[in-house]
Amino acid sequence: MTLICVRLERTYGVPRITALADTRATVERGKRYEVVSDTTAKLFALPVRCYGPNLTPILGAWTDPYFQTMIGLGFSGSCFEALTVIAHVGRALSALVAPEGDTPLPTKEGLVQLISELCGRYFHAHSGFAKPYLTFLVFGFEEGRPWIGTITCDKHNGPKSSVEWAGDDTLVTVGQDDKFRAHAEDWRNRILKHRAGVEKKAPQDTEDGVFEKELAAAKAGIAEQKWTEAHMLQQIDTLSVELIGGVLQRLELAEENGVVYAAFTHDDRDYLGDTSVSVANGALLGPIPIVQKMGLDSLRQRR
Repeated sequence: MTLICVRLERTYGVPRITALADTRATVERGKRYEVVSDTTAKLFALPVRCYGPNLTPILGAWTDPYFQTMIGLGFSGSCFEALTVIAHVGRALSALVAPEGDTPLPTKEGLVQLISELCGRYFHAHSGFAKPYLTFLVFGFEEGRPWIGTITCDKHNGPKSSVEWAGDDTLVTVGQDDKFRAHAEDWRNRILKHRAGVEKKAPQDTEDGVFEKELAAAKAGIAEQKWTEAHMLQQIDTLSVELIGGVLQRLELAEENGVVYAAFTHDDRDYLGDTSVSVANGALLGPIPIVQKMGLDSLRQRR
């Protein structure tokens, strides 16, 4: 169980699809849940590669794709099932083949349908033990236009999916907390109201007035991003729910000059992904995470 929030933003003039997720994994023990880990990955960047019909001689592998891009994927639900399905999806998306020798391009509907089909096949062969279920959020760019899709699946109902173009008013959340979703809708309505250009300043002694004051204090280009992150951090820290917690993980997909880039950014608290191991002999070569403090500074100071 988790909280995932996906939205479209345009900081610094570059369109980005940003996904936020908590990192807690739990298991059910009788009538309660037990925390297994607070460092589980729930957001993934998956490469999509399209090839012609010819295998490379000797190697017997697909090489030199005629098209490639990246999509993002986040999950809520059963961790073991989710990671298994994501492994199958990643393998399938990295080797899409056009057998007739033409060069068709993948569509948002096609990508979501493939993931939905693989999810359905997996659950069809599943024993159903522990009543597993999954919700996937999938997002990417098609010819420069951002899109977001949703897939749900369990043993009894099979897969159901939907996909739509993302706009400035798009905000998609999944998870088990109705309170968080209500907050998310409220933030978005306020942000859209601000973006539309409210010229008349609201009284400072009202909730809208406080919102306007805090939003104006944030830098204009990243105000929406910081506001959303601050509230999600607050939810992770203050919810009296065992199922949600850990730290906040962020995945951004950005499109520039027809190329889609993926970047994982996490906050400055302890995180399993940090390591000083070098993978080269006699030189430094290792993962250096992009570290950026999330949320409003005022929220950090209150911690």
